[in-house]
Amino acid sequence: MELEATVYGLLIAFPLLGALTRRWLTVALPAIGWPIYYEGLNNGWWLYGTGDGWQTIRTSLTILGIASTALAVLVARRFKPPTRGRRFSGFSAKPS
Repeated sequence: MELEATVYGLLIAFPLLGALTRRWLTVALPAIGWPIYYEGLNNGWWLYGTGDGWQTIRTSLTILGIASTALAVLVARRFKPPTRGRRFSGFSAKPS
């Protein structure tokens, strides 16, 4: 049950972050996150480890994560383009 919750959580989290940030850089998150997640499972760092065929599942989830995050970024950018970062310059008072 815990394993399913973490997989579903990551499947939702990566595209959600992509949609919220509207930055193409977030497409790299699943490319990094899924291999780290499965490496930790395989080495017993968390949860119960992996079973047969875990490499195929890791690759499939990585591809699915990249595709869904890219789609979320694309849709979010269609509705509202990303804004350029603005620096806060404090209160701007005109000289008298």
